[in-house]
Amino acid sequence: MGDGAELKCLQLAATQHGLISREQALAVGLSRHEIAHRCRSGRWQHLHPRVFRIEGSPRSWLQALKALALWAAQGYAVSHASAAALHRLTRYPQGPLEITVTRHLRIGAPVALHQVRELPHRDLCSIQGIRATNPTRTLIDLAPLESEATTRATFDELLRRKLLSLDRLERALSGKERHPGLRFLRGLLVDYQGGELPTESELEARVHELITGSGLPTPVKQRAFQLGGRKIRIDFFYPGTRVVIEALGYRWHGRHDLWSKDLARMNGLVARGYAPLQWTWDMLEAGGEEALADLRRLLGDRPAGRISAVSRPASWAPPR
Repeated sequence: MGDGAELKCLQLAATQHGLISREQALAVGLSRHEIAHRCRSGRWQHLHPRVFRIEGSPRSWLQALKALALWAAQGYAVSHASAAALHRLTRYPQGPLEITVTRHLRIGAPVALHQVRELPHRDLCSIQGIRATNPTRTLIDLAPLESEATTRATFDELLRRKLLSLDRLERALSGKERHPGLRFLRGLLVDYQGGELPTESELEARVHELITGSGLPTPVKQRAFQLGGRKIRIDFFYPGTRVVIEALGYRWHGRHDLWSKDLARMNGLVARGYAPLQWTWDMLEAGGEEALADLRRLLGDRPAGRISAVSRPASWAPPR
């Protein structure tokens, strides 16, 4: 074998997380005997049938996904939790390996395989050289498998990161099966098309989950007000009451200027007769019971469910 073929193999592997397939090695000039020799010597390591790792290349989760892609070769996409992790969705850390294929395949590694009739090109994207389901398809794949809370949080995150549009989701859901998870997703779509806004952080999503899971009324999210001549947005608000909730995460509110603005905003709400509750990660990680107890005291005996904006008492007025 000439040095040229060796160099081409290494250059190609460098673009594929240190991996090369048998077909690729043959295409650049290696013989089957030369491939086998590299495997016997330990310079190449078998990861899957026809897929090799070059000695010295760093092992990583991305390398494991790319190895799956090279093994499947065609009619595949990294999907479900693996695709969500590729899209850097908060609730999906790098971990499980999942792939969707359009033909019957068998693999011995701990990989979740999903088989479908087809994978339309419109449902796919490429991330770091790995073919995966796009955010819309990933959300639809996950919804039947996840809790409603996680589906809602993922939906919100995709919207605020502009990885999802309501129109695109509506088209993608058309004709899909009537699974309970997809029915819930369709319900969220209707709510958001009607004007409901997504939470703006994972902390806000956790606050919303805590409230809805407690049996307390569901607040309105992201309500805009005029306060002292400037426009503000409240994380959670109960129309017909004076109760507002702010989710304060150190990442977004820890800077001195933002902290000062938060204090001024809370003072303005209190001065106008509102009862602002400020909830943090520490409160939620402690179980949230104390925070919920404060909320119950303020809401009194109001029944669970969404408090309608038309149920305002005569004395109600938005902040000015």
